[in-house]
Amino acid sequence: MSFGVIGGGNFLLSLLVSAFIQFSFFVGAVLTESEQLYDFAGGLNFVVVFLLTFAMGKEASNTRGLILTVLTGLSRAILAGFLLYRVLKRKGDARFDTARSNPLKFLLFWTIQMLWVFLVASPVIYVNAYGANPDLGSSDYAGFAMIAFGIIFQLVADLQKHQFRANNGNKGWACNVGVWKFSRHPNYFAEIVLWWGAFLVTIRPIDATGDILGLWTAVSPIFTMTLLLFVSGIPLAEGKHLRRFMKTKESKEAYLEYFNSVPPLIPFPPVCYS
Repeated sequence: MSFGVIGGGNFLLSLLVSAFIQFSFFVGAVLTESEQLYDFAGGLNFVVVFLLTFAMGKEASNTRGLILTVLTGLSRAILAGFLLYRVLKRKGDARFDTARSNPLKFLLFWTIQMLWVFLVASPVIYVNAYGANPDLGSSDYAGFAMIAFGIIFQLVADLQKHQFRANNGNKGWACNVGVWKFSRHPNYFAEIVLWWGAFLVTIRPIDATGDILGLWTAVSPIFTMTLLLFVSGIPLAEGKHLRRFMKTKESKEAYLEYFNSVPPLIPFPPVCYS
């Protein structure tokens, strides 16, 4: 049995790099009193960690790490670009309304993002360090397929919602087009599937090395699920943010019908769910 993952230099380096990136962006945000680059900083952090840990891999040939790095890096680059475009268009992010002028409170957001990146990126960091062997197997292909599905499904969901919101006639109404007909939060579903797929890719290297502590990388999908299901995802979206759908009798009735007929996360035909 090996315990190499605990001493892996890639993990320490990733944490230090994440701290440097987030603190640098935090300083810029304080000086400008603007959080517009917050989500971009998170996406950039992921991509830098992925590329750096792959470049520092112990084996010259790590096909598993290469594919995983490309797929997950692409997913973070797409998401970061989309979120940056959205926040620039909105000219602000309501999450920071009470923290923007308080440096210590502001710092908390960037510190949380640093830890979020480090924990969620852990399967990629692990595979880039220890994933050259054995050869690719069924769990790897299943994991890659889940990641690819997550990328595409999330992109489709985000674009469909963006197009819906771009129509001024839809202001105050819940998005119920495309994949949003089958899930109230299809983007969250895609994100969860993506990181379970990334964890699945660690299974064969962990099994081959006997590095049982490598299973700690399951923190990536578990942490993602916890955030989206119980902390900052669905609780916020279906909590105080619901006020925008309750401004008229018609929009309120439409939302309540949508809420009662469409599943919260896993896509499912409304007629079966209701």
